[in-house]
Amino acid sequence: MTERQVIEDLLEELYAARVRGDLDAVARLFAPNTTFQVAGTDDASPMPTFVKGNAGIMSLMQGMIANFEVNDFTIVEMLIDGPSAAVRWQATFHYTKTGRMFTTELADFITVGNGQVVSFIEFLDTALAAKVMAAR
Repeated sequence: MTERQVIEDLLEELYAARVRGDLDAVARLFAPNTTFQVAGTDDASPMPTFVKGNAGIMSLMQGMIANFEVNDFTIVEMLIDGPSAAVRWQATFHYTKTGRMFTTELADFITVGNGQVVSFIEFLDTALAAKVMAAR
C-alpha cells in the first residue's frame, strides 16, 4: 500500500469516526502531541481555538460531538502531498443546544506522521458558527 493510500485511509477513518460521534476511534487517530486549531479570530466568534496534546483535543472533540451532529457528510476534494493533506468537505450540522440545522463547507489542512494525525487546522465559516450559537 502506498503512503498516499495509507493517509487517505486514515483520513477517511477519522472523518467517519467524527460523523458517527465515536470519540474513542477519533482519539486513536491523533498522536499524543498533536496540535488542533480552528482558524480565525475570537473577536467575532467563539469557534476559533488552539489546543495541543491528546487530552485537550479529546476535550474539544467531545464538545464538538455533543454540540454539533454531522449529517449528509461528503468529502468534496482530498489532496495529498507527502505527509500533508488538504480536505474540503461539506455537511449539514445540527446544533443540539438549539435544534438549528445548517449546511456549510469546511477545509482542513492535516499533517500525518507514523500513522497518526500530528497537526490539524480547520477553516470554517466562523461568522455562521457565531450566529448559530447565539440564536436561541
